[in-house]
Amino acid sequence: MRITELTAHGFRNLSPDPVFFGAGVTLIAGENAQGKTNLLEAVALACGQRSFRGARPADMATDGKSFRVEATLASGGRAEGLRVEWSEGEGRRFERAGKPISFREASAVAPAVFFAPEHRELIVGAPLLRRRFLDRLALAARPVAGQDLLRYERALAERNALLAHFRNAEPAAGELEAWTEELVGAGAAVRRHRQLALAQWWEAFFPIAAEVGPEYADIRVDYLARENSEEELRSAFQRLSRLERRRGHTLAGPHRDDLVWSRGGRSLSSQASAGEIHRTAALAKLAEWRAVAQATGVRPLFAIDEFDAGLASAWVEGLLATLPQAETVLLTTASEPARYARRVDHLLEIRGGRAFSRPRAVNA
Repeated sequence: MRITELTAHGFRNLSPDPVFFGAGVTLIAGENAQGKTNLLEAVALACGQRSFRGARPADMATDGKSFRVEATLASGGRAEGLRVEWSEGEGRRFERAGKPISFREASAVAPAVFFAPEHRELIVGAPLLRRRFLDRLALAARPVAGQDLLRYERALAERNALLAHFRNAEPAAGELEAWTEELVGAGAAVRRHRQLALAQWWEAFFPIAAEVGPEYADIRVDYLARENSEEELRSAFQRLSRLERRRGHTLAGPHRDDLVWSRGGRSLSSQASAGEIHRTAALAKLAEWRAVAQATGVRPLFAIDEFDAGLASAWVEGLLATLPQAETVLLTTASEPARYARRVDHLLEIRGGRAFSRPRAVNA
């Protein structure tokens, strides 16, 4: 899948002028605060993903009220349009060729993998980012996972609403139990999808890590679930019943699961340097691209924000040499682009939210 054009309206500081992308590797260069990351963020939203910066929609809208991003994709010799709109009154909406679709459908139409400095949180941050990472893998590897994720999210929302409403009273006979049972069944399915997707990702990650060095080959990643079966989850709800009533929300299930990164039996975050954490996150994203490509038969878009930030020159060269064979690779940098001009296919310069195409020969 290749992105050929992107237009943003009311999105951060980006100009409404269209940005055109060629095939292969595009280097997006510019000083800080000119719009490089904003451009990648707009691409991510058009591909059915959340902001990799963790930004709220209102923060991305220039006026805080609405924005629209339109992308043209080329695949299999044909082009089609994707559009995402957000407004404070209606929320986020997606369209494919003018017809409404869900964000999960958008992510399936435009599979993409993004890596940004914020993704070090995949290893050292809160569990939410790691669960989203797993769910993206599951959605790509197993399309039916989307239905089970929706089932689980609905059951969780309904059960939480009942717990919050009936903190000081009893719910109608069997009502809470019915949603609990739905949550147990959907939760077991979600965990199966995540664990199978993680196994596929691991098959891609381990060879990449082993090539880098023994300290990376020794890294282990395990799925942590407090309940390992439907029966254990059902028992947990019985045990936590009174506490859940007091707190007004569900205290067990896949929405509380995590990934554990370790080396030598110890937490990776407690022993690895900041550089190791950054490099491990980069390896994780390269493996994500390979796993998604293998599962879907489509080469996803691949993008790295500030791809050379904080990396030694040898690591930067190694990263450039191992970039996936995606039809669209987008790299941003605040460095002088001349140093990379011979290693990329296209060069864009960002100034004041506008993208200007630059011939590589001028910078070589």
